[in-house]
Amino acid sequence: MVTTPGPTWWEQQHALLLEIAQGGSEAWDDAGPPYSDALLQLLDEVETAFAETGTDTPAWEDPHLSADGELRDSREEEYSRCLDPGKYRILWARAEAWTRVLTARGWADADEGTGLIWAVTPYVDRYRTTVLRPRRPDAQPLVLARTAPDTATGSTDLTGRDALVMGLVLGIGDPPVPVSTTPDCGCDACDSGSRDVLEELDRTILSIVDGSFETVLTPGWTSHRTSFGAGGGSGEEDADLDVTVTAQPWAENWTPRPLCPAIQPPRSSPVSAPRSRRPRRSTDR
Repeated sequence: MVTTPGPTWWEQQHALLLEIAQGGSEAWDDAGPPYSDALLQLLDEVETAFAETGTDTPAWEDPHLSADGELRDSREEEYSRCLDPGKYRILWARAEAWTRVLTARGWADADEGTGLIWAVTPYVDRYRTTVLRPRRPDAQPLVLARTAPDTATGSTDLTGRDALVMGLVLGIGDPPVPVSTTPDCGCDACDSGSRDVLEELDRTILSIVDGSFETVLTPGWTSHRTSFGAGGGSGEEDADLDVTVTAQPWAENWTPRPLCPAIQPPRSSPVSAPRSRRPRRSTDR
């Protein structure tokens, strides 16, 4: 497995949070505390497991990054195509690393999710699915669903309805609510390198396991929040649902990170809302 040299995203973020905490600036009061030793150890164990599960799924740099460190704009021909769809198998390898760590710690049991029924059907097809069921009674299950068959080669042309991308759908709860699909596009124009998609995946899984994740799903409004940020937008208009799923820690005596403030629906219309994130002064890409 080829890895990008330098600190991991959590090492960079932890260093930034330490700097913010020591600086005492009011502008960064909502940045959150530095990461706990237990959280850092968990992420380090996932990275160690990933060295094995990711042997055949090499990392890659942002294809828009030039040798001098400058980013170029996406080209027209890069949209709706993916020249190397198989590279996204790295997400499956990362999910397997998380599964190994969480089951080895005795925090969860894994099953294949046979007959799984979603509270809301994800927009993409699902194939092999793993359900991690935490042993703590109040903790929420985590669903890891692949968006292509194990033997698929993927699609270079993403314009067709039957196009396949080696992505991963994450769900939370029982029945599960879909909370993310990574990558959210998969085309070469939107590709910013494997580091970004792995960080996105890590943050969502970590938030669910940490107990710092909440999602609200109604016919007119959908929102979510973690310790990393919050967002909201149009709801599932065809779904007669009013569901709030709030994560709880998977481990005993574990203190979750504080959640960002929730995004509230606009008074004028429940269709859309701006996305909000906690400030990040990191150069981490």
